Parts: sequence; structure tokens; C-alpha cells
Amino acid sequence: MARFFLSRENIRDKQALIDGQELTHLRKVLRLAPGDRITVFDDTGWEHEAVIRAVGAEQGELEILQSYQPDRESPVRITLAVGLLRGEKMDFIVEKATELGVQSIIPFASSYSVPQLDERKVAKRAERWQKIALSATKQCGRTQMPEISRLWDYRKLIYESWPQTLKLLFWEKEKQQTLHQLHGRQPEANTVLVVIGPEGGFTAEEVQLAQRQGFEPVEMGRRILRAETAAVAATALVQFVWGDFR
Repeated sequence: MARFFLSRENIRDKQALIDGQELTHLRKVLRLAPGDRITVFDDTGWEHEAVIRAVGAEQGELEILQSYQPDRESPVRITLAVGLLRGEKMDFIVEKATELGVQSIIPFASSYSVPQLDERKVAKRAERWQKIALSATKQCGRTQMPEISRLWDYRKLIYESWPQTLKLLFWEKEKQQTLHQLHGRQPEANTVLVVIGPEGGFTAEEVQLAQRQGFEPVEMGRRILRAETAAVAATALVQFVWGDFR
């Protein structure tokens, strides 16, 4: 069945209202009508099987048939911080990170960041990223959509308090520590911060700064990966080592 997102406040007892973008998708894209069954998930982690009772131009009415809390979220909370990339590369990362179970995504600007965007332009791009994340959340069956932050400065990211968090900085020039070795020292991790640099990577000074703040540099193998590939690969590896990939 088609999946739709609703705010919990739009669901009362066994009735629900659908409007905005989701109503447009229901009416004009999927062309669903009264009597059709759909799946709805809300912003509290609940999923609902529903039947369409009425469809109007501004609002649709649903009847909730049953509600449940599916266990599809990762046991490890992953925050993915990525140096701002050009073009549609960030779109790709947002989509794949959502599918991989990331809880939050933080774009940041560092020394080698190529796009020099102001807050207004980043906010506009963030609106697009939210739509991509919603679409990916519906497609992969998750019940929680990742939070996408505003643009951060690299130093703010490094100096931010990350309590009880394993902080990983994936760097192509790191040759001493693999993720496997790190897992041997820390076999359990409930919260992980994954940091990936922009197209140009990190400067040695940026890496040293991160290390002084307790970040663990991790090598990315023998080949140089594109930033968007590294973001997906690193997230998948973290899910395999500490999460729910088996």
C-alpha cells in the first residue's frame, strides 16, 4: 500500500485528516479515491493502516483501521555530518542516508568546501532535502524521518558537546586506524557521529583539531572515494559494525 506521512495532531481517535503535499500526492499522482486503503505513519513512530473516506480539494478524510509501532529503526543513533557538496551530490547523500537509517544530517562548511552559500540559499536547499528525506522515508518503510540541520561551521561541529557519542572522522590520509581496529577497542556504541569532508577533504590542521576534541580518525581504504561515496560507505559500515546490518 502507498505510504503517507501525517503529523500526530492530524490523527484523533480513529479519524485522520490529510492535506498539503501528501493530499496532492494522494489525489493527483496516485489518483486514489474513497475506499482505497493506504498506510500512514506519524511523527511519533506509529504506523497506521487506513481507508480513505473522502477526498476534497483542500482536505481528505481517513478512517484508521489499526495502529502499531513497527521495529524498523536502527539501534544505533547515527548523525551524519558532511562537508557541503556541489550540485545534486547532497541530494544523493540525503536520500541514501535516510535509507541507511541515519537519525540526523548536518551539512557543514570547512576549508575546502567549494559552494560558498549564504544562510538563505542553504535554507532553500534544506527545503529540498527535507522533501527528499520524506520521499526516502516513505519508500524504505521507516517511521522516523531524519532531521536535517542548518549549515554549520566546521569548528562549531568539532567544539560542539557530543555526550556519550563515538565521534568518527573518516579521512583518506589516515593510515593508522581502521574501523575494525576501533571496533575491537569499543565493541558497543549507541550513538555515533560520522564526519565526512567535502570534495577536497580535510586539511591536516582540521584533522588535528578534531583529534584534540576526541574524534577518532578512520581510514577509508586504499582507494580515494568521492565524498558522496564515502558518506554512504561510512554510514553502511557503521550500521554493520554497531547497528542492524547483518
